Amino acid sequence: MRMTAASIYRDSIAAMERTSQRLLEFQEQVQTGKRINRPSDNPDGLSAAIGERAEVAAIEQYTRTGDSVTSRLTVLDTALDDIINRLTLAQSTIVGAQGTQKSASEREAAARTLDGIKQALLADLNTSYRGAYAFAGADSIDPPFVMAGNVVSPYQGSTQEVAVDLDQTHSATIGIDGSLISQGNAASDVFAVLDGAMAAALNGDAAALGQALTDIGAAFDRATLVQTRIGTTLGAMDSLQGALTDRRLATKARIAKLEDADLASAITGMTQADAAYRASLSATSRITQLSLMDYLK
Repeated sequence: MRMTAASIYRDSIAAMERTSQRLLEFQEQVQTGKRINRPSDNPDGLSAAIGERAEVAAIEQYTRTGDSVTSRLTVLDTALDDIINRLTLAQSTIVGAQGTQKSASEREAAARTLDGIKQALLADLNTSYRGAYAFAGADSIDPPFVMAGNVVSPYQGSTQEVAVDLDQTHSATIGIDGSLISQGNAASDVFAVLDGAMAAALNGDAAALGQALTDIGAAFDRATLVQTRIGTTLGAMDSLQGALTDRRLATKARIAKLEDADLASAITGMTQADAAYRASLSATSRITQLSLMDYLK
């Protein structure tokens, strides 16, 4: 097949454009450090990278949620520590108020101590974190317990607890049903029990003090059970956050493998493409200088 001058010229120009484009691609990789700079560079790779970036965003959201949950549960744990300490003090105060030899002033002092414990428990069970009441369940806007005069209301919160996702398979309860602590399945809540204990201390009612001691012990067990649940969740948070960090690093490594250029290979390719482009440019330049007599030889 005979090649015409025009076809030879067209082929030379096409070859020069291909080598020029290849050179530009390698130059861009070296300049940006990326193999994918636009969708046309690698549509499949770009699609995979987008999916991996969505995974990173989800992991980072779970990490932020985990940090917030840890802070909230730490507040809950601190409040429960104080509740348990107050209930322990109530038990010792009731034991100290028992006995027929107690003077009126001793009984009155015991009643005042129990009243202070009631006030402290009210504050603990109305603990809030960033404007949300921690022991109000799903109804976290309003305080779960309200005092009118010297009487604490029954539980005003929700028995439905609030949980948040920590990742695709784990969740944590952050809104506690306060009635699990204040009353549970008992006939009276802890505030009513303390009111009864105060009256019994003032009157020297040994039987009522004994019943109050039993009821306070039950409240202690309920608070301990809830704190154990919170502590178990807090204990799992460190390993879970660590696992999220590992997942994030692994995902970012996959993104880098999809998107990042191998700079050593890119520089080698750029050097080779530059040499090919210069050779093509030189060949095309010589073709344009040929005369009719050159083709007739």
